[in-house]
Formats: sequence, C-alpha cells, structure tokens
Amino acid sequence: MKKLSIASFCCALLAPLLIAGCSLYKNPNACEARMRETVARNLPNNELSVSHVGVGIRGSRVVVEGTVEGPTAAAIAATQASAPIVASAPGATSPAVAAKPKKTKRPAAAECLFDGESLTSMRWFNPPELTASAAAAASAP
Repeated sequence: MKKLSIASFCCALLAPLLIAGCSLYKNPNACEARMRETVARNLPNNELSVSHVGVGIRGSRVVVEGTVEGPTAAAIAATQASAPIVASAPGATSPAVAAKPKKTKRPAAAECLFDGESLTSMRWFNPPELTASAAAAASAP
C-alpha cells in the first residue's frame, strides 16, 4: 500500500514538470518563428539571425535576441533617390551603374508572452523600425 501511494505521489509531481517542459520547448520556437515572420513582412530585404533565447516563468515569457542584417530604410531611400552615374564623354563605353545599399547589422530583440502554449502578446525592443510599427499597430482602433 505504501509503494502505491509513493508511486502516485511521484506521478502527481511529475505531470506538471512534463507539461511545463513542453512549454519550455515549444514557446521559444513559436516566438522565434513569429519574429522571423514579422521581419520578413516589415523588412523584406533583411535577414534575422538569432543568437540567444531566454525563457522565464515556466515558459510563459520568452525573450529572443539576435541581429537583423540588411540595408536600413534610410539607405534604401538614399539609393533609390540617387540617379545612376553615366560617363559624360561622347565616346565613353562605361554603362550606368546604380549604387547598392550597404548592409548593416543591427541588434534585434523581442519579448513574447504566452498563456500555456498560446501566444498572447509580442513586443519588439529593437530594431527601431519594428518598435515603431508595433506601437502604431497597438494604438490603431
């Protein structure tokens, strides 16, 4: 009888750990996937590289850190505004060349909050292009 109560007690303790372990595994992946989706939608010429994932409060809070590599919005605008340079001499053979925007690495970080395994909110800390768009979306009616 005593072995039965010990076994049931161990199972009762183990069940929440297994459920929390599932959240600890799935929630960071869901947050990272949401970050990649947002970067692809809002910054199409950029690529996200994840360097660190932090999980807290039994998987209910996830912070993903990394870098966004690509041209900044200002660099793209400057490149589109500049005209191609054409040789001015009548016999010149060099073709017109358009400048390419320089790729830069910028820090990226976002926080995801979960209720169990469902994402309840996502907040960007960096880059500024995504923090501004997230704030505008949150304040829209």
